[in-house]
Amino acid sequence: MRTIYIALFILVLATAVSAQKASKVMSNAVFSGMDAKDQATIDKEMGDAIADFMKVLSKNDNDAMAQFGLSVAYSFDAYSKHDYFEAWKYFKLAQNNIALLTDDDKLAMNEYFFKQNKNRRGKTIEKNMELEQKLVEEKFIKFVREENNLEYANKFLTVFPDSRYLENVTHIRNYIEFRKAEDAGTIDAYNAFLSKYPDAAQVKIAQEQRNEVAYKIAIGKNTLDALSEYAKNYPNSFQVEDVKKRMGVMAYDEAAKKRDIQILDNYMAEYPNSSKMPDAKILKRQLLFERAKSINSMDAYNQFVALYPEGDMYIDIFNLKASALGESLGSNFPMDNYTFMKGFDNQQLNDYGGDLGLRSTGEMVVVANTPKSKGEMTDSWLIGLNAEGKMNWNKMLGNEFDDQVNRVVVSAQNEIYVAGITNAIKDSIPGKGWIFKLDSQGKNVYNRILECSEIMDFGVYADGRTLLGGYTINPADSMPKNFLTKVGIGGKKLWERCYSKGAMVYGVAIQPDNIAFIAAGNWIFAIDENGYLLWDKSLAENQIATAVGFNNMGQVVFSGIQNENGFALAFDALGNKAWETVFERKQLTGIKRIIPLADLSVVCGGTTLDGKVILTKIDTTGKVAGNKEFTLPNGLSLNGMTPLGGNFVGISATALGEKTDVLVFKVSF
Repeated sequence: MRTIYIALFILVLATAVSAQKASKVMSNAVFSGMDAKDQATIDKEMGDAIADFMKVLSKNDNDAMAQFGLSVAYSFDAYSKHDYFEAWKYFKLAQNNIALLTDDDKLAMNEYFFKQNKNRRGKTIEKNMELEQKLVEEKFIKFVREENNLEYANKFLTVFPDSRYLENVTHIRNYIEFRKAEDAGTIDAYNAFLSKYPDAAQVKIAQEQRNEVAYKIAIGKNTLDALSEYAKNYPNSFQVEDVKKRMGVMAYDEAAKKRDIQILDNYMAEYPNSSKMPDAKILKRQLLFERAKSINSMDAYNQFVALYPEGDMYIDIFNLKASALGESLGSNFPMDNYTFMKGFDNQQLNDYGGDLGLRSTGEMVVVANTPKSKGEMTDSWLIGLNAEGKMNWNKMLGNEFDDQVNRVVVSAQNEIYVAGITNAIKDSIPGKGWIFKLDSQGKNVYNRILECSEIMDFGVYADGRTLLGGYTINPADSMPKNFLTKVGIGGKKLWERCYSKGAMVYGVAIQPDNIAFIAAGNWIFAIDENGYLLWDKSLAENQIATAVGFNNMGQVVFSGIQNENGFALAFDALGNKAWETVFERKQLTGIKRIIPLADLSVVCGGTTLDGKVILTKIDTTGKVAGNKEFTLPNGLSLNGMTPLGGNFVGISATALGEKTDVLVFKVSF
């Protein structure tokens, strides 16, 4: 019996000892370890303390003192096996169980707090626990920072998602991960980091470094596919503009090698800002030029001219097109000795009328009427041709509304004068007479509107003054009334005349002695420089003089229509008739021009009602010495003529039909 009591006493005693062990472990082992100087003692005391605290917890897992003691032991910096994760875990457990502390526990804890900092004596357990929490957390975060260990950082974030150091540790974790990607230096490593940590502070630099790696790889491959892939994958990179520039150059080189217009067009659409765009435009122009020449079709020429309305190639294509159009139109003409035949078409629009002049240089000046573009008003189109009929230059002249040119005259100084009607609005305002002057270099000198309805013909004096003839419309009866005016070298009006005879001035010609001869229907006359009559002749009622010119014998020749046929009269300067002739030309609407030939004859040119251009050659005696006739399936209308040396005649005519074009050709007579 005595033995049983002894055993029970020993058991009770052991239980009592065990119940106080956590505080005693703290006071003995932990404090001893804290006071120890050598590493071995520190490690032994702290190791023993941890083991003893764990025994306590094995019997009571809510023992706050044991939990607190473990947090102290594990967080002791000098302990070689310190573990701040464990320290923090047990501290939070102790904090949750603080209400379970015994008085002995509190004494031991207060002793610990005093050992830590004498200023903590007298503070409540709760307050000291708050201070301790900060200390443990600071050690913890310091450990994570200093260790710079990804495992520790991830563990911290997993175990303590509510820590006030969460943002800081997240940054540490991200930085470590970024360094791993940076050390790997691969696109995949950077992309993995960016995908995993899209909010990391290092995102921007990671993107930049990844882009740089990808850029170097793409440049190293030096293929258009590699560069295109880079531009597609990294559109916001610093290097993308350089990549696009390289792509532009590389794509251009590939397109240029193939010399295909469609491929080049695709390139230009895809790389509009490429540094090679000027080269691409030049190449495209060259390819279109080559294609137009090889196809030798009007469509190809029109396409080129529409795209490139100026420059050397434009001139070449323009001339090729003019030759092709001329050959096409002229194929309907009778076989003859044509030196050249050219057709002129502006942007596939309707071109018509005008005249033809000759400069002392041998250059011909063609004037015609054409819209500047579809649906716009008509302007005057000037074209300079060399002796072979090739275009050297072209120019548009015009005012606000419709303009129509009737006549061109080239002075002895190679100045160009153009006259007709301007500011007409179809079915509304009839317009007024108009003259435009260019100097020998093609620069504008003046542009004058005259007080008449239209200028039909004019001549230029040796001093540059101009005599213009046409008509005005009488408001009372809407009938035309003849009109003559003389303007100075700057276009200023010098005088103006309206004669009682003649309904309209059709033709004007000026001799070197400044005597002017006028064809005004059934009235012809000569005037001096001031517009005073020197002589005049009234023609038969069935005779209407519509043109006047000179032969190379100094005679003035008038020509026109007489009962649908043609007639011509020659006079000397004093008005003495030299000869008169009638030539049969049915349905003749009038004679447009009279030009002299080297053999002293003249050629009278006009148009018939059924769309034929007729030329009649008359010798020095008034005898008809030859006839020529030209027409097209839809008809032809004479614009003007000019002598081209010897017995060659330059002719400008309008090809009639739904689409009108100007035809210019040179033929011997």
